[in-house]
Amino acid sequence: MMAAAADLESSLELSLTGSGALTGGLPPARSRIFKIIVIGDSNVGKTCLTYRFCAGRFPQRTEATIGVDFRERAVTIDGERIKIQLWDTAGQERFRKSMVQHYYRNVHAVVFVYDMTNIASFHSLPSWIEECKQHLLANDIPRILVGNKCDLRSAIQNY
Repeated sequence: MMAAAADLESSLELSLTGSGALTGGLPPARSRIFKIIVIGDSNVGKTCLTYRFCAGRFPQRTEATIGVDFRERAVTIDGERIKIQLWDTAGQERFRKSMVQHYYRNVHAVVFVYDMTNIASFHSLPSWIEECKQHLLANDIPRILVGNKCDLRSAIQNY
């Protein structure tokens, strides 16, 4: 997971700088906040990924996310201080129904996460992509795919 977290950090920096997301109609640099939602099936490691990115370490233990957890981290990109808000969403449908439209409001990027040791989580990606389409995400919003748990080499399932 550490490699995936490092890749996520690099991908976020590249996506935000390369997508034009840092320009036009945004608040001044000192108050720029970028909302990124992290979505995928339950137990794919969204909480560990967001925690690692924001705290620099993995959590000691985790429980199922109910609704959404929110974490943030300040980064410097091209000399500008940017605050990245990661919205760690629940993967279980029963925890998502009433709040889903709020997750997508004012989103700057989406991170799709699947578990490399669970092929079913990979096959669920089209439904997560469709959910994004249903909630008015513009085509210019960066979408990042993360194959998580790559450190569990012996359990990785081939696709």
